[in-house]
Amino acid sequence: MNHQNENPQRPAGPAWISRKNLKLERLLTQSYRKDELIVFYKRKPTEKDINTIRESFRKAGFKADNIQIDSCGNCDIPVQRWRAKGIHTLLSGNSIRAGSGPAATTVGESYSLNFLNQVPAPSAKELGESLKRGFEAGRNQTPQRKKNEIVIAVLDTGFDPKLADPQYLWREAAGTKGEKCYQDVHSGWNFVQDNGSFEDDNPGRHGSIVSQYIINQFKHSKTNGLKIMALKTHDRNGVGDLFSIICGINFAIAKGAKIINASWGFYYYFDAPIPYLKTLITGVLRKKGILFVTAAGNQIAADDLIARQIYQAEYGISLTDDQLRDLAIHNFYPAQLSTATNSVIVATTTDGRTVSATQNYSNKFVELGVMADQFTRAGMDFEVPFDGVAGAFISGSSFATAIASGTIGANCDPALYVPGIQKQTFLQSLKTMALAGGSGNILTDLPPLSKKYVKNGSCLK
Repeated sequence: MNHQNENPQRPAGPAWISRKNLKLERLLTQSYRKDELIVFYKRKPTEKDINTIRESFRKAGFKADNIQIDSCGNCDIPVQRWRAKGIHTLLSGNSIRAGSGPAATTVGESYSLNFLNQVPAPSAKELGESLKRGFEAGRNQTPQRKKNEIVIAVLDTGFDPKLADPQYLWREAAGTKGEKCYQDVHSGWNFVQDNGSFEDDNPGRHGSIVSQYIINQFKHSKTNGLKIMALKTHDRNGVGDLFSIICGINFAIAKGAKIINASWGFYYYFDAPIPYLKTLITGVLRKKGILFVTAAGNQIAADDLIARQIYQAEYGISLTDDQLRDLAIHNFYPAQLSTATNSVIVATTTDGRTVSATQNYSNKFVELGVMADQFTRAGMDFEVPFDGVAGAFISGSSFATAIASGTIGANCDPALYVPGIQKQTFLQSLKTMALAGGSGNILTDLPPLSKKYVKNGSCLK
């Protein structure tokens, strides 16, 4: 659907910031970790490759002797994190050689700032009483063994076993001989502190809430069982970084996850997406038969302000509130990586007629609208997922994502997770179930959805 003529001020597409535009680039100095770079190689690096890049840094005027280099466990992937005071200036606007970057492209495919991403967690104050009642609600009965076990990797703030049901936690079977990647790790992992303690310390318990939403979708499945692979990629403040995400995704691949739940994201304004992240999510996961379910994204005041300044400077356009929620205008990753042919599914919240005013939409990138439990003037909300907690509600596309992941995992045939996986087969399966009264209403291309359109018409309750 084409809406380019609906608004004479509507941008033709996203406004990218060139790294040479120092004035605009300074708006983004809080969007990445200082003193860190991610180095993407064309192959697993040798010591010679590493020294070649060190030398290129020296030629750029950077003292490279005290660089700390980190890898993702013992995974054979061509990615490292380099840490040293001021190393980010080699790529950012306050550089001694602004925007130039290292020159050793024979061994380094590309370099990236370690961009931050975040979970849009409700505040502890908003959830306080609900969480307290969740703690007091006790455990559910032991889940019944099902014929098929679906492993869902939850990349988030961790898992609180006092809140979400720990009986669903994944643990690698004894004697399993898998890939080298984290071969000595047999349960979840903490990529923030690089250890095995993945308990959720986020005040709003975002990862635990997401996990319980997924768990709840499996309670009535007759065939599919669930294991939650808890991967702590975000700290207690709900902030993660690109390197932790890359390591978490590679862990999930190595350990046999069928679905990766990514209830987080980041607005991105530079002139090209991160090549390795794009290849990993849209290419490698598809080849491995893994579905990637992620959030359409929510309204974030600070990012909206930055986007408005960028569009005013680049196009002379004042973005409307509605345009800021359109993924074709305001780019949000990894949701932006969804295309018709890959295995990325993007979810947002709907009331059956339109998308929540505080969440992102797209007629290109968003596949699923998840039906909210409550509709008010303030927005569209989901009921908090814990037993014994009634009348408490929260909102966000991150929770729509979790419900979508759980619904897909609980209801779709495990035979669909094959190399070359096609997300269209999952979407068609959901439509078939919906028609049979199994998973909610179907949204079609109705006039109310002409702007906030849920692609393919699937709407899950």
